[in-house]
Formats: sequence, structure tokens, C-alpha cells
Amino acid sequence: MYDDVVLGIDLGGTHLRLGLVDRNYQVSQFEIRKTREILQGDRPVQRLIDTVSAYIAAHLGDRLPAAVAVGFPSTVDRTRRVVMSTPNIPGLNDLPVADLMEQALGVPVFVNRDVNFLMLHDLLAHDLEGLPIVLGFYVGTGFGNAVFLDGRLLTGRHGMAAELGHVPLFRLQDRCGCGNPGCAEIIASGLRLERIQQEQFPDVPLEELFIRHASHPALRQFVEDLSLPIATEINIFDPDCIILGGGILHMEGFPRAELEAAIYRHARKPYPGLDFRIIYAAPNQESGVIGAGIYAYKRLQNPSYL
Repeated sequence: MYDDVVLGIDLGGTHLRLGLVDRNYQVSQFEIRKTREILQGDRPVQRLIDTVSAYIAAHLGDRLPAAVAVGFPSTVDRTRRVVMSTPNIPGLNDLPVADLMEQALGVPVFVNRDVNFLMLHDLLAHDLEGLPIVLGFYVGTGFGNAVFLDGRLLTGRHGMAAELGHVPLFRLQDRCGCGNPGCAEIIASGLRLERIQQEQFPDVPLEELFIRHASHPALRQFVEDLSLPIATEINIFDPDCIILGGGILHMEGFPRAELEAAIYRHARKPYPGLDFRIIYAAPNQESGVIGAGIYAYKRLQNPSYL
């Protein structure tokens, strides 16, 4: 028997979050796990299926959710059935995840990029769905990006739109986890911040970096580097509003004013650089799960909503 809730799953590079989402987008039975503990090793999709099956049995008994929606830190094909490439999780590439999970769970399964689910949540939370152009930038393990254009998330011909973290930067030749040289994510991501911490501040916990060393040249350069892809996309789309989020931007002591100044400095003048709004996503562990729920209900109502 199907229950009147959906199961939302936010599978990030660091954490896996699960929760039951009702039609008012309220979350219950929220849980958080370490991604690597579940997906490490062979057969990552089967390990995910086992985790989801156990969760459903524990919280719904013999009932089933109306659907399951999973956000991956990956590129997902145009049909939203196949996870194509996951730079930061080995083994999660070119897999028909939606089909495999549907066969095992017996319910509709919808997959998408995790950052799109964050964006869906933030559009609703900040009442931005009526704006023509909204850009979302989420700095966590990687550099996530979503584009909301005329009422829909931009997907692109192959489903690969808004991969801003993998835009090549001039003269940067280091190899990215995606396999290409010079991607923005190499210098603008949580992975980059971890390398700075290991190389420059090995005795300082990562979460204290900005509290203790925000004025250090390496961290000031990191903030400057974050601003470059953001300003680039602003200059392309001329947005009404941008959303800034992700764990890095919510770190205690993170210099938001410095980041904003750098973004405005690089944005084209007079427009769009003078009048777009900046909104910060609230630090909510349930955001991706709620966004997954929003997406699941949209897909159940309209299968063409990709």
C-alpha cells in the first residue's frame, strides 16, 4: 500500500540525508549518514538500495512511499534516469540508477542533480518562483550550480546544463576529478579549502579556518577564486537574483562581505553589476530532502517536468 508521503534523499559528496516529505513539504523521520560509509566499495547502487529499503521498513513498515527522489552530486542524463558522472564518488558513473532502484523498491524513482533540489527548496523558501532568472551557487565538497529560467530549471540538450564548476579557467592546468584539466572546481570548492588547510594550517581544524585566519593571503585568494565563476555566470544571464549556499559559505567566520565585494567587482557595469539581489540559503540540513520532495510531487503530477 502506498503512503501519502514521498521519500526525499539528498546524496551529497560528504553526507547522505533522508526524510519523508508530505504534501505541505514538512519532513519527518529525518536521518543523516556519511556518504562514503554507504557508497564506498563495489556495487554502490545496491548499497544505496539496501539503505533505502531498510529506511522504508523502519519508518513505514509494510507501506511504501508514493515515490522516491534522489539528488546525486553528479551529471544526470536528459531523461533523468541515468547517473552519468560523479567526480567525487568513484564507481557512480554511467549507471541506470532510476531503473535499478524502481525494480528493487517497487515505487517510482526520480533522480536529478543534488544542487537542483537545493535550488527548488530555496526558490520556494524565498518566494522566488515568479522571477524570470535566478542563479544558484552552492559551495560544498564541489561547486554546484543551478539555473532557474522562466519557470523551469535549465537542463540542456543532454541534461548537463549548469556545470559551472567544470568551466575551464585560463592557464589552470591541474587535473579535475571529472578528468578534464583546469576546471573552476579545482580552486573554488570545499576540496580546495581542505587542501589549503592541509598545506598551510595542518594544526587548525577545517571549521576554524576562517575564524582564525580569514585575513591570510591563501584564504583571501580562495574567496577571490570563488567569486570568478559566480561573476562569470552573472554576466552571461543578467539575473534578477542569485542564491549563495553550501556548507563552505556557512562556515563560522566566512567573509561574506569580501565575497560579495569580489562578485560585484567582477560583474559587468553598469548592468548586471549594479542591481541584482544576493540571497543566502539558510543553513538547513533538510533543504535537499525538501527539494527532493518538491521534485517528486512535481514529477508525479507532471511526468514531463524534468
